[in-house]
Amino acid sequence: MTTSEDPLAEVTLSPRAFFALAAVAAMVIGLVLALVPVRVAGPDVARATSMQCGSALGGVETPGIALGLQNSNRAELVGYVAMCERAVSERETFASVLFFGGVVTGLWLGVVRRRRPDPAG
Repeated sequence: MTTSEDPLAEVTLSPRAFFALAAVAAMVIGLVLALVPVRVAGPDVARATSMQCGSALGGVETPGIALGLQNSNRAELVGYVAMCERAVSERETFASVLFFGGVVTGLWLGVVRRRRPDPAG
């Protein structure tokens, strides 16, 4: 090994490989966030419970919320449906930004050409 060689060059990723890895990770995380059900705090403050609202792909599942509340009035059901809609909307925003950001980055890496090192210099 000569003194001009970088010893870390063998173990580090190139910038292009790093962006490709980050794009794949963003797509996978975005897809997982879209599929995993959203949960909110349950109505009983004495017990630590949660209610399933639905997923970012399927939307809010109102019948499931009504079953989870069991003996509740209409105002409480409407409040929980609104809370679930906000939670699902936030999850959908994060999931779509990650997934489509990863797709755009992957497309950019596939379309933009790498610079070839100048053989003269």
